[in-house]
Amino acid sequence: MRVGDCVDPPLKKCDVTQTSVDTTDVFVTGQKFTTREEAISWIKEVGIRNKVTVIIACSNIKTGKRGRRDKLVFGCDRGGKYKKTDSETQSASKRCGCPFKIRSTPSKDGSGWKIDVKCGVHNHGLPDRFEGHAFVSRLNTDDKQHIVDLTKRHVPPRHILLSLQERDPENVTRITQIYKHKSKIQKDIRGPRTEMQQLLKLVEESGYVYWSRKKDESEVVRDIFWAHPESVKLLSMFPIVLIMDCTYKTNKYRQPLFEIVGMTSTKLTFAVAFAYMKSEQTETFCWVLDKLKQLFIKQDNCPQVILTDRDLALMKAIETVFPKTTNLLCRFHINKNVKSKCKEHVVDDMRETVEKMWFELIKASDEMEYHQRLKQLEDACVDYKGFIDYVNDTWLTPHIHRFVEAWINQVLHLGNTTTNRVESAHWKLKQMLENSLGDLCKCWEAMNDNIKIQVGNIRASFQKSFYEVEHAHTSPFYSNLRGSVSRAALRQIAEEWLRIDMVGTDSQK
Repeated sequence: MRVGDCVDPPLKKCDVTQTSVDTTDVFVTGQKFTTREEAISWIKEVGIRNKVTVIIACSNIKTGKRGRRDKLVFGCDRGGKYKKTDSETQSASKRCGCPFKIRSTPSKDGSGWKIDVKCGVHNHGLPDRFEGHAFVSRLNTDDKQHIVDLTKRHVPPRHILLSLQERDPENVTRITQIYKHKSKIQKDIRGPRTEMQQLLKLVEESGYVYWSRKKDESEVVRDIFWAHPESVKLLSMFPIVLIMDCTYKTNKYRQPLFEIVGMTSTKLTFAVAFAYMKSEQTETFCWVLDKLKQLFIKQDNCPQVILTDRDLALMKAIETVFPKTTNLLCRFHINKNVKSKCKEHVVDDMRETVEKMWFELIKASDEMEYHQRLKQLEDACVDYKGFIDYVNDTWLTPHIHRFVEAWINQVLHLGNTTTNRVESAHWKLKQMLENSLGDLCKCWEAMNDNIKIQVGNIRASFQKSFYEVEHAHTSPFYSNLRGSVSRAALRQIAEEWLRIDMVGTDSQK
């Protein structure tokens, strides 16, 4: 006997116990199958319909060697005996020596593969359903391809599982198998490359502009900056206002993601660039902003306004890299902090009044009106020195020109007084990411897909401005502007046109 030959175990009389189940009748057939695969498929399908998990116990393929012949031996997945080991971990076995056996061989007359039931009895009960059964719940070829397609579209695993069950109500795949297959997909794509090598490969293949720098003299990447080619084009067309902020919980390394966005003439947000940074220090922000500066085709074409939170390190970097740019602060976060401090220092009866006076103060249209409203606020808070000291020392004295209307209206900020645009961009990106446990490659893929959607919407808005005319803009007054400027700009012109009759009157206010 040669090594590798398949030898049938000696046939014994099927043991019959009180829990035995006879499935001989369902597998007995006179049908001949053209190919080996058809015979395998038929036996397994019949088994599944009758709650029997049939596996190939032995397989011989004719090779021309003496004594070798085609043969298939099928058994129950509970056949054989469990060999106990000395492992300290918990272990279990479903094997119980089931005698079930089917043999399939080609007919001598060449008419096809025949099936012979040697023993159709099981020495155990059969399950009502296959949930949790490792063999039956395995993914087939179609299921695997379906998972690949949905994974590319960032569909969460739980929704992929529901999709598989909708396609086949009898599908008993578990969500853990979907996670495992998604992991295998990523490993197959990456191959022998490291995570950083794969990331740079993706960035280069997509034509991104990118820079990276290493930590000291090592090969460890410390910071990385990249921008989509379409984003660079949009930045050159709409460089007036940029909004930037850091977000967290985007990757398993807990590195902060610095995102920069801009606004088009149709008032849509577009992602300018992204940067993963080792730290949020002034030196790191300077490096990122310097790379941003290099994206401008004309080096002297810098943004007029950059809107941020009160991040002192970032503000210092903006002052260093873009000295001619006005750095505004987010009103939303300022008001949120002031309301929190008001709640801490001001009594309930006066709180609403003080908050209203604060909102009126930051909306002062000129310097004289500002000082009048500041005096009113100070008089109302004469008993709340802690609150007045906070708003003066933290906001008004050092940053009055960054968020009060009397000063910020002297620069072209296009209506942007908060960082809501970049916060919204953070939210959309995290919807794509699903969770914060992915690596940098997964994060880049989500960013790339998000930018594709953004660019598509922006192009559509440009086309609408070119082809569609709103009823309010049909008058000859707009004849030279229609199709040349955006509909959003025409709406702004219309609002200013209506204000002409109110200029200098009390109704203007």
